[in-house]
Amino acid sequence: MIKLIEMKNDIKNKNVYHQIFNDAFPIEERWNFDMLFENKNNSSYKLYSILDDDNPIGLTMIWRFEEFYYGEYLAIDKNLRGKNYGSQVLTKIFDMHNDKLIVIEVEPYDLNDTAKRRIDWYKRFGLILSDYDYDMPCIKDGKKDTMKMKIMTNREIKTKEQYNNIITTLYNKVYGPRLESIYKWKD
Repeated sequence: MIKLIEMKNDIKNKNVYHQIFNDAFPIEERWNFDMLFENKNNSSYKLYSILDDDNPIGLTMIWRFEEFYYGEYLAIDKNLRGKNYGSQVLTKIFDMHNDKLIVIEVEPYDLNDTAKRRIDWYKRFGLILSDYDYDMPCIKDGKKDTMKMKIMTNREIKTKEQYNNIITTLYNKVYGPRLESIYKWKD
């Protein structure tokens, strides 16, 4: 049975989760793994271990903001992909957070085959791909950089203003504080 258990800094099997994280995301999309625990006392941020019974199989991260939930990461152990775990986890996340908009980020469709497959997989769950690209802050070669991303949502974004409000929240609540803490960077 699939369970999502909130992780704390003293989580057992931390190295297993670190490996899952590294295997699942390109380096440009990965923040320092220990940084994922940075907001453990912040009630708007939860890092979950994904367990099948008591076996670690993945991790996911969910932010709760006033207007929406933001699913920052969802990763299943690369050796267990294709066994329906991701679908079970996504269904559980939707059940847990069905009271408002859910937002995730994806690489643009035309980036590579993995990005295309990922978007198509999320679409099967009813997620809607935004028409707009945006520049997601990232760290590349040890320096502040950006990469093109899109968002997908479980409900239609009706206006460009609503879209801009989502991106502004992500910049101000997620990326800005991380970059500031790493490089003392501020806009």
